[in-house]
Amino acid sequence: MRIPIAVQLGLLVLVTALVGLAVLSIATWVNNYNFVVDVQSEGLELVAQIKASQIASNLKLLESTCKTIVTRLLIQGALGRFYNGNSSDANWTSSVTDVQSAMGSNNYLDLYQAIVFSRNGQGNRHGLLNVTAKDIVDIPLPYTYANGTAVMLGDEGLGYPPALYPDLTYSAASDGSNTTDVYAFSDYKLGLDTALLLGPLRINSSFSLISVTVPIINNTSATDIIGYMTVVASAASLQTTINSRDGMGNTAQVLLLGPSRAENRFAPDGYPATATSAPDVEGLSRAEVHYVFEPTPLPGHSSRHGGNLSMNSFALSRYPLAWKLMSRPWALSNDSISDLSTRNEHGYQVAVGAIRPKTQMAQWILLVEETQAEAFAPINKLRKIILACVFGTIGFILLIVPPLAHLAVAPIRRLSDATRKSIEPPSSGPYTVGSTDAETEPRTFDDHMDEKGFVAWVKHFRRKDRPNSAHSNGSRNHARTFQIPGRVKERKHVVTDELTELTSTFNEMSDELSIQYNRLEERVAERTRELEAAKLAAETANESKTLFIANISHELKTPLNGILGMCAVCMGEDDLPRIKKSLQVVYKSGDLLLHLLNDLLTFSKNQVDQAIRLEEREFRLSDIRSQLAVIFQNQVQEKQIDFNVNFVTGDTLSPKGDALQEKSFLPPPPALGPPGTGRLKDMVLWGDQHRILQVLINLVSNSLKFTPEHGKVGVRIKYVWEVETPGSPRTSMQDSRRNSRLRSRPPSHASSQPREPMDGLVQEEYHTPVLSQLRTLIFQFEVEDNGPGVAPHLQKRVFEPFVQGDLGLNRKYGGTGLGLSICAQLSRLMNGTITLESEQGKGALFTLEIPLKFVKEAAPSTRSSSIAGSRTPSVFSLDDLAGLARPPSNNGSVRSDPLTSNFEKQDLQPRLVGLSQPFFTPTPSSPSSSTPRVTPEGAKPEVEDNTSGKVRVLVAEDNVVNQEVVLRMLRLEEVYDVTVVKDGQEAYDTVKANMEEGKVFDLIFMDIQMPNLDGLQSTRLIRGMGYSAPIVALSAFSEESNIKDCMDSGMDMFISKPIRRPALKHVLNKFATIPEEPENVQDS
Repeated sequence: MRIPIAVQLGLLVLVTALVGLAVLSIATWVNNYNFVVDVQSEGLELVAQIKASQIASNLKLLESTCKTIVTRLLIQGALGRFYNGNSSDANWTSSVTDVQSAMGSNNYLDLYQAIVFSRNGQGNRHGLLNVTAKDIVDIPLPYTYANGTAVMLGDEGLGYPPALYPDLTYSAASDGSNTTDVYAFSDYKLGLDTALLLGPLRINSSFSLISVTVPIINNTSATDIIGYMTVVASAASLQTTINSRDGMGNTAQVLLLGPSRAENRFAPDGYPATATSAPDVEGLSRAEVHYVFEPTPLPGHSSRHGGNLSMNSFALSRYPLAWKLMSRPWALSNDSISDLSTRNEHGYQVAVGAIRPKTQMAQWILLVEETQAEAFAPINKLRKIILACVFGTIGFILLIVPPLAHLAVAPIRRLSDATRKSIEPPSSGPYTVGSTDAETEPRTFDDHMDEKGFVAWVKHFRRKDRPNSAHSNGSRNHARTFQIPGRVKERKHVVTDELTELTSTFNEMSDELSIQYNRLEERVAERTRELEAAKLAAETANESKTLFIANISHELKTPLNGILGMCAVCMGEDDLPRIKKSLQVVYKSGDLLLHLLNDLLTFSKNQVDQAIRLEEREFRLSDIRSQLAVIFQNQVQEKQIDFNVNFVTGDTLSPKGDALQEKSFLPPPPALGPPGTGRLKDMVLWGDQHRILQVLINLVSNSLKFTPEHGKVGVRIKYVWEVETPGSPRTSMQDSRRNSRLRSRPPSHASSQPREPMDGLVQEEYHTPVLSQLRTLIFQFEVEDNGPGVAPHLQKRVFEPFVQGDLGLNRKYGGTGLGLSICAQLSRLMNGTITLESEQGKGALFTLEIPLKFVKEAAPSTRSSSIAGSRTPSVFSLDDLAGLARPPSNNGSVRSDPLTSNFEKQDLQPRLVGLSQPFFTPTPSSPSSSTPRVTPEGAKPEVEDNTSGKVRVLVAEDNVVNQEVVLRMLRLEEVYDVTVVKDGQEAYDTVKANMEEGKVFDLIFMDIQMPNLDGLQSTRLIRGMGYSAPIVALSAFSEESNIKDCMDSGMDMFISKPIRRPALKHVLNKFATIPEEPENVQDS
């Protein structure tokens, strides 16, 4: 019997498809049925768990709030006095206010009433203290007086609902001790850890009240109960949780079952499982329960509980799932259960999820109930879909398989050719993945038959099915999952046919695809590793920044606490010396807060490209040593630390520990540089002395902060080597460093151009040498201490931004944590490196290595440098602004501005960036011992301050507090003729009116930011009408651009806020002096 291969193929496909479809349908039904049932059950249980957690949290919050109230000192003090015999009403007066305040301070809970009961029955058995919260709305209770009027919550007597307050009974302790046992109910004893929940008392359908009774435990003894307090609160949070329908179906309800006993607990003869006893199943079946809150019928659905009110009780066994939950062993008591085919107390078929809220205050059962039809709706839908798919697929196979089987035999050879083309594409043009046949012209069937293979035949039929238009909006190309076919095992054969050739070609294609896929996998893995590294870096940076924000919040709030606290003390003090002492603390705290803000601004500016530039000039290494010795003199003496700064020869020291060795009896040999340079301390170098000092001050202060008392801190300055040929000094330095040292980040590309001199009233001019002709020397500045050291896991990260030591050190020592990061930034800016070597418990060694240009060897000198630190000076004048653009002189001399005064020197002392405490050099000598001041040409002569009382001053300031500050500071300088205006327009009008009357202000203090007219516009208008007296700018924004704008507008001097008294005094001495006699002016 001959059966065509097409028929055989059709029958084979049909039988195989039917068998496979039947198996798939059965497996899908079984698997999806269980899956849907599990999903529905888990959904009900999940909602029940969430609702139970919310209820438990609300009860826990109420209990915690009540326990917090009973710890208040006024309540416990009143109880103590009561037990000592003071039963007067005055004893409870302050306690009433205190309890009302406590009940009104909670924004989440609504607390309405509280009653304090005695610990032993002494006093009024209805309560020693009855308190109702202030400003509560009228809440009618669900009962009336005898005359029919409504009882309001808070009324005397019935205004305190009896159902919410326990009727306490007292008896002698059963253990024979001198204590009293207190019972709220016959089987419920109050104790240290008990919290009695009563209610809820239904007021209306949407509002109920509950109460919690907790013991009042003596704050001085954890086992001494001095009374009991019952607090009445709103149950709105519980009802909101029950009534919320988030995550539930159309017919789902949340029900709360509880025992029909006032104390919300089951009777002893029907108690659930405990940690030491099994559940009483029979007793639980008879236990009476009720709905804590009345079930509300859903809109459009009939009630499944027969209008069951909350006071109607029924046996627990009538609700099988609830009975099952309460009958479970103790180990499973807190687990949720569900049943999609059960019934409720009225016999309705429902699907329920149940759980016991995790609370010791009540033995409640939370149920999430929905109709069985809704629970099984997905299953019914799945059954219909499977049946429709099975019969529809059978019909489709009967229609499509026979013709397809007939046509599928012929293209086997063409398929082999097409597969070979996919490995070796034609040279005329490769196949484009995104191309479509709509982009080509339609071809006839004969044209397609010229193409060999199954692909051409399929493409022909696809063209027939699609509209014959290039603009059709038909089918789109969908993303397809790329899979590599496995190799086909080639069996031994005698005859070669199309199938064997197809197998060989298929295997070649599979091999090539495997190779390409492996390459793709390698690339994907590499990209994945890069993404993981970037993610890890971002998470690390975010963690460090979070820690930095937490630490800096503490550091900023510390001085604020000092300011607010001392101000509060001052307002309550009458003693003038004490007030002055408190104000000194306020001033120091404000100064510390200003330093912290400046530190943060400095670090932020350093993060921006070219925000900081080097100010290179000639300097001597001996100046650095003298500055360090003077700056840390006081701190070293206070902590009794052995601190020294030495010049050493590079090849005579071991890597670590020499600065801390005991001093020798023989004087050490002088430290020398390379041949032709002389002693290190006499070298004149070219570099930014300010930045070097800033780094060393940070490192030394860091060592002093962590070094214990009587410890040792040493600074060593030494020459290392000379860069002989031009090139990157960084390369030479990195090749010579020990491999074990930790390196900072690569040098930044910040500009190293000379920085504009904004160092206050002291300006210096140097001869600029030809830098290319100077020798480049490598110097090391080492700072070593014998403190606790740095943990190994932190040594690689201490120079990164936002990274500090562990929280324990941070809480102990404080600080912003930016010091070492700024040091690393400055070292990179100077083309240097900064490293750390540390052994935990033995100290740390910081090494700064930078290249410097050798200028000359200077003779020993006794002069001391006045080095400006990182803080912006308080006062700038026109002379200072002119110095910004003045080119360096060629004489190489150093000139000091004659206007420099003692307050400026103090203000220009170096300050530590990145530390919570400012460190300054000791107070300079008194004015009597300083060099007499010389008046520059064009400035007003200066006389003693006692003549400043005749000066007329105009203050333009819009802030009332700043007005008061300026007025009082002027009065301290005996300036009383002061006119205050609140904006620039008023300042202009006032000056104009005075000039018309022939009166002139001797000095004007002008704020920059004011309404109507700002300070700059007002100054231009005042100068425009001929006013020539000095105008001094007041502004908190002390950047160079703002100072230049002020000077360009016509102002004579700039004072930065906060205003310091020495700065104000300097301005008055310079500008606001009125000579009494012309002869004196000439004499001066």
